[in-house]
Amino acid sequence: MKKQMLVMMIVAAMMIPTGAIAMKGMDHSDHAAKESKSQDMKGMDHGKKMDHDSMKMDGKMIMLQDHEVDGMMGSAHMMDVKEKMAEHGMSMTHHIMVGFMDTEGNPVDKGSAAVKIESPDGTVSKPVKMMGMDGSFGADITLDQKGMYHFKVGTKLADGQKRTFHFHYEN
Repeated sequence: MKKQMLVMMIVAAMMIPTGAIAMKGMDHSDHAAKESKSQDMKGMDHGKKMDHDSMKMDGKMIMLQDHEVDGMMGSAHMMDVKEKMAEHGMSMTHHIMVGFMDTEGNPVDKGSAAVKIESPDGTVSKPVKMMGMDGSFGADITLDQKGMYHFKVGTKLADGQKRTFHFHYEN
């Protein structure tokens, strides 16, 4: 148990810089920043889909799709933590984090979340409780097969409404 807590704290500490970067883009109070961002986005090809390889940062961060359900946006990403976990004798390979935002652009970090993982062979895991950390919900998971994974994140956030978000990743 102490090893798990230590690893969770290490993973959480590794996530702080990315959380700060992500939150920087979510500042909705500064009109000038919005104008600048809007101008920057005009030249982008929004019809072009990005593949998973193009979304990996420094070989460790994996950005997943955003998914909106009943007025709540879920944004997910994973970190490859296989080496760090192995150092502590643990078999988990990834840390998944999901952040939520309401229609006004306000982060929603109160409530509960759990993830069920459908592996490439079609097996579905029991729900894994996601811990609240730094404005997101996260859990350590094992992705040990090649192929497409589906993540069903069930939530009951601050508004009391139950929602299920779907993300996927091909390993």
